[in-house]
Amino acid sequence: MAFGLNKTKQSPIAIDFGADCLKVLQIVPTDPPQLVAVAGAVIPEHARTDANARLAFLAEALRNLLKTQPFRGRRAMLSIPAFQTMIQHLEIATGEHETLDAQVGLQLQQRLNVDPSRMVIRHFPVAQVIRDGQNRQEVICIAARKDAVLRYIDLAHKCKLDVVGMHSEPHCILSAFSHVHRRAGDEERALCFVDIGSATTKVVISHGREMVFAKSIHAAGDQFTRQYAARNEMSFLDARSERIAQAEGVVRAQPEVPQEQRAAAGLSALEAEPGVLGSRGVEAQRSVAIAEPPPTPTRIGPSRHESDDTLECLVDELQLCMRHHQSLFEGKPVEKLVFLGGEARHTPTCQAIARSVRTAAQLGDPFARLMRVGKTKKPSSVDLEQPQPGWAVPMGLCYSEANL
Repeated sequence: MAFGLNKTKQSPIAIDFGADCLKVLQIVPTDPPQLVAVAGAVIPEHARTDANARLAFLAEALRNLLKTQPFRGRRAMLSIPAFQTMIQHLEIATGEHETLDAQVGLQLQQRLNVDPSRMVIRHFPVAQVIRDGQNRQEVICIAARKDAVLRYIDLAHKCKLDVVGMHSEPHCILSAFSHVHRRAGDEERALCFVDIGSATTKVVISHGREMVFAKSIHAAGDQFTRQYAARNEMSFLDARSERIAQAEGVVRAQPEVPQEQRAAAGLSALEAEPGVLGSRGVEAQRSVAIAEPPPTPTRIGPSRHESDDTLECLVDELQLCMRHHQSLFEGKPVEKLVFLGGEARHTPTCQAIARSVRTAAQLGDPFARLMRVGKTKKPSSVDLEQPQPGWAVPMGLCYSEANL
């Protein structure tokens, strides 16, 4: 048997311009997917608050990663960072003469004082609703400023890449886990993906592969880290490093899971039943991996008194999201939370959220099914032996359609 990737065409190079990290990934989109190359770079502190410094760092880091890692071709697929994206649910009157695009633009202008001519807008129909005796269509509107979008495209062009598509993070999150919706009736399952990143938390509720709710919450990892830094009198970057080390210590202390079991679904059991973290929540049909926390861990992530404000904000917002979904789809409650993002490595945070909303939960690992074929080069800044819940967006980009 010959070693190496099969003859299936590789995906475009997926580039996630996150608030905390630059992530670059390329796969061969077989079933299961095969790794071509993966690399990441942490954005330094000075570039987090200075837009020009951020773009300069991203350009330099991207050139370096493309040069030092075995990425193939020049086709690229980009994500629109969540902190530069607006997500809004709108109700559009049906039967109007204006097109849906025009009505979405008009509502953005009237309700949010947003000039639609300066935005790149995508909208997704959700459900028919009745308000004041009138039929209306609820849509999810995702928009970003054109100048911001063009800056990222220009950055990629300067790195000699041909941009073939650009997608929002909610779209990518669902694409990364589309493989779990294969059985008949999966379109009736309501899953809630909770991607806790550094600058924002993305909440995406799906029925099967269809997005029916999306929201971006400005309470996330940076707030946890700032609280930790203030309490321990250390710099932001030192606090970030210590919190990551604590989270990785928990992951490495968990029982080893066979690769074939991890690869079955990419979802590790966090909760068997509302409010109880453990390993009994494994679905036999999916053979999901088990990731049970060690007994009585100490100093793992933010303690209760450190994180009350941010945690309470996240819980309150998540409860509002789930209530809005329930108002649209009575009799179809959210079945499970799937935690993603870098903060998903902090098991106590996920535990506290799941207990508060009384919903079973799992850890999502988009790399669980990823195969390394032949002598692939050692990844840069990514440990493929550990769960990587923060890589859902680049994985989803690899499966996304070209739209430019």
